[in-house]
Amino acid sequence: MVHLDALYRVALALIHWLLPRLFRVRLEGLENLPRPPFILASNHQRWYDPAFLALALPRRPMVYSMARRETVFNRAWKRRLLPLIGVFPISPHRGELDEAGLRTVYQILERGGVVLIFPEGRYSRGRALRPLKVGIGHFALQAGVPISPVSVRGTDVLRPFSRVDISIGPPIRPDPPAWWSLGQKVAQVVDNVQRALAAGLQRRRRRPSEA
Repeated sequence: MVHLDALYRVALALIHWLLPRLFRVRLEGLENLPRPPFILASNHQRWYDPAFLALALPRRPMVYSMARRETVFNRAWKRRLLPLIGVFPISPHRGELDEAGLRTVYQILERGGVVLIFPEGRYSRGRALRPLKVGIGHFALQAGVPISPVSVRGTDVLRPFSRVDISIGPPIRPDPPAWWSLGQKVAQVVDNVQRALAAGLQRRRRRPSEA
């Protein structure tokens, strides 16, 4: 699963060439990305956020993300194409992933991969974050991997040559006290991610670098 597919490599190259020419993309915090495996957690403003996040993603290994089986994988060509660029199907119910989706996340992390998750579960608007789903806390704790928080600003009002800010915060490592209950551990991880994403959305970038 960690093999970098040729189509994925071409898509990344195209994104890195095209987006900085169409928009004023400013990227901060690349040095904060941990070594794989890890979870990339981002706020989610629009459906095309993953394209901008690709500017901050490591070239290797392939970064996997999830999409609804019923709406995104609803055509045969999508079912063939999307897995080639790291997208796998899920069928969430009441905010929880299905068994196949859960298994896929853990398999990717166990093999040294990276999983992109939008823990809000739906689109936010502007700088306002929705409450995060607890699944990201379970994934980090059970897989024993850090979470890299990435905040994106500007995609909600996107237009040619508008500014998009991408801020990568320090990794969040799931290391709560061992005597805490699972619920307490998960709540702390989720709260830490929420705080990190909110801080990234509010931060004024003093020395941004062009992507």
